[in-house]
Amino acid sequence: MELKLVKCEEKYWEFVRLLRIDSINQKGFFTKTNITSKDQIKYMNKNNSRFNICLADGIPAGYVGVSKSNEITYCVSPKFHNNGIGTYMINALVLKEFKTYEARVKLENKASQKIFEKLGFEKHFIYTKKYE
Repeated sequence: MELKLVKCEEKYWEFVRLLRIDSINQKGFFTKTNITSKDQIKYMNKNNSRFNICLADGIPAGYVGVSKSNEITYCVSPKFHNNGIGTYMINALVLKEFKTYEARVKLENKASQKIFEKLGFEKHFIYTKKYE
């Protein structure tokens, strides 16, 4: 399978939205949300330069992005899970373009934990408490 990262052009914005709201993928995110097409357009108009799309043999397979605070976000289409796409995206983009970066990974998201550990990320735990 040939993998390639391309800039997140407008033609991929809906693909990113659908990946983010996919019920399988939402399990890996801290926040579950129903992003509308209108919300996605508004967000991507401001942030699309921070995202790249992974093409697998020319087919969109996932996205990787970095927030303004250098926090990594990525998602792989369920059709392409377990093919090394997450590792490829993070390694190809993030590790080469940024000097410092971080990723927040849910304890239940074992696949993402394995990827970040494999790529040499140090594991730290952050505890928070909400006061009401």
